[in-house]
Amino acid sequence: MLRRFARFTPIALLLVAVFAAGLFLSPFAHLPRLSEEAVRQTVVATITREAPASFLVTGTLDLTASVTMASEKTLLPGILNLDLGTTTATVRAPGRATYGFDVRALRPENIQLEGDSIVVVTLPALQVLSVEPDLSRLDVQTRAGWARLESSSGRRMEQAALAQLNAAMRRQAAMHLEGASVQPRVNTAQAMEAMLRPAFTALGHPGLRLRFQIAPSLVLNPEG
Repeated sequence: MLRRFARFTPIALLLVAVFAAGLFLSPFAHLPRLSEEAVRQTVVATITREAPASFLVTGTLDLTASVTMASEKTLLPGILNLDLGTTTATVRAPGRATYGFDVRALRPENIQLEGDSIVVVTLPALQVLSVEPDLSRLDVQTRAGWARLESSSGRRMEQAALAQLNAAMRRQAAMHLEGASVQPRVNTAQAMEAMLRPAFTALGHPGLRLRFQIAPSLVLNPEG
């Protein structure tokens, strides 16, 4: 009798283990299968909902821009050709640029499902949305030509330089986004991950992994 019990004990233990595994895995077996089309619809719908006026803001840049304008003046050109000097004005101010991307640039082909658990999103090109120079910290340096008045030519150059400050700051921010720095793309990927995670959890896939192609040879896994 003891030998028969000892012979069947491993079999009984195996059956118990299989039964317990079935109980543990049964909730996961009923998870809805996620198709690539469903993944694409979820990503696009979520990002669109979070982006007023079709532009999703994902970060800011702090920078300093400067503009220099110059004006030369000659007395009786072609006759006397007396150089009255060059008036220059330089304006410089710190500021902040806001960046992100147009959600219309997020195409279905930018979103891929790898296997059953990994969603890969290729980020669209980042753009500058707005710039805000801090005019309270504006620095102005003016130098009038030797025979010219600072109160007239100098002020004109200052106003001309100031009028170009926003454009200069926007160009500088755009160059930063297009340059070698990957931090704006990392910020964008993290912002998107924070928005998409609850959406996939609501679909019944909390364990779905998100990956972001932030450069041709660089992939970011926000969850590490």
